[in-house]
Amino acid sequence: MRTRLRFACGTSLLLAATCWAGCQSSKTEEHATSNAAEKAMPANTLAQQMLPLLRGAWVKADYLKEVQLSKSPRKAFDLAGPVSEMLINPARLSGDSLVASLGLGNHEGSSMTVYFRPGLHANALPTNYRDYDAPGSFAELSYRTTVRDTALVLTTYNKSRRVLAQTSYQRIPGASLTDLVSLNRAVRHLLFTGRYVGTDSLGRSTRLEFNDNGRVKGLKGFRTYDVTTDFIGGVDLDNLVLDLDSEHRREMSYGHSHDTLRLYAARWVEEEVPTLVQGRLLFTLVRR
Repeated sequence: MRTRLRFACGTSLLLAATCWAGCQSSKTEEHATSNAAEKAMPANTLAQQMLPLLRGAWVKADYLKEVQLSKSPRKAFDLAGPVSEMLINPARLSGDSLVASLGLGNHEGSSMTVYFRPGLHANALPTNYRDYDAPGSFAELSYRTTVRDTALVLTTYNKSRRVLAQTSYQRIPGASLTDLVSLNRAVRHLLFTGRYVGTDSLGRSTRLEFNDNGRVKGLKGFRTYDVTTDFIGGVDLDNLVLDLDSEHRREMSYGHSHDTLRLYAARWVEEEVPTLVQGRLLFTLVRR
């Protein structure tokens, strides 16, 4: 009896183990099939899913936060990072890839190819961006949805797939999808856009208006303004440039205090490195 019981129990355990192994094998095959299906997702399907979320002009989020807090692009300059802005235009999609425009540290332009293929993590796409200080590194572009909008995230990994850097970008409403100008537009919006009343250096009443697109009204002889965001090479002063591409271009330095904007004369001093220096007060303005 005991021998038969042992045999029966052993047979039951063997059957149970075989059944369990079969179930596990089935689950593994099902999971593998699911992953294979994800990997096999056509590029055009990925593009249709992702492009509406990636579309737009994007600027490094912590840089803009510092500009808003300090009221100074010069003080925020160190936060511009390796990639300060990017532009993703769906019209540039070609096959399974798209070339995105990059602004490198507020100093120069470049580009990055985004591939519509599965990345390491959900909502992530491979790119050809590299950190050249880390041989073997690679980067992926992903997104995070928030209550207000979508955040874009550029994550750089070392060759062992450990995160080297992760940078968030915020979308700039109304920015161009053809030119890499969203960072300057965002800074103009934070620091200048609006209507002002005040006085000039002679005490006369003045009304000025600045808008996001770089137009200025009320400054006699000038129609456009650009805010300096690149502080390499002799520029250590927050300043704006009036009518940048004209023969009568002019620099002004500025300072913010609450709702008050002060504009100063500025001039270049020829030294070993040409340096922009602040001059006399020209306008004291209050935002309406």
